[in-house]
Amino acid sequence: MKNSITYSEREQTPAQRQELIDKARAWSVAQGAVPGPAAEAVYARYVAGELTLQGVTDELKSYYATRATAPAGSGTTAASEGMMQPEELLLAS
Repeated sequence: MKNSITYSEREQTPAQRQELIDKARAWSVAQGAVPGPAAEAVYARYVAGELTLQGVTDELKSYYATRATAPAGSGTTAASEGMMQPEELLLAS
């Protein structure tokens, strides 16, 4: 089945998508928010052409919303792991 995702001119190839992710990661790290393994896995799916940038945002919002509502004391919140929150995922244009 052919990929039906339409990318902008600046994200046509995996290399272009990787460059966008690298810039976003550098910006986030500079702001003190290091992407965790879950974010890195979603980023890899974007680079591979499985997701759009909106899809990245949607996936991470869902992931972190689930983590944020974990029972108290479970130690599974995104904040307790020092992971990025969805509002920190502003990708450089």
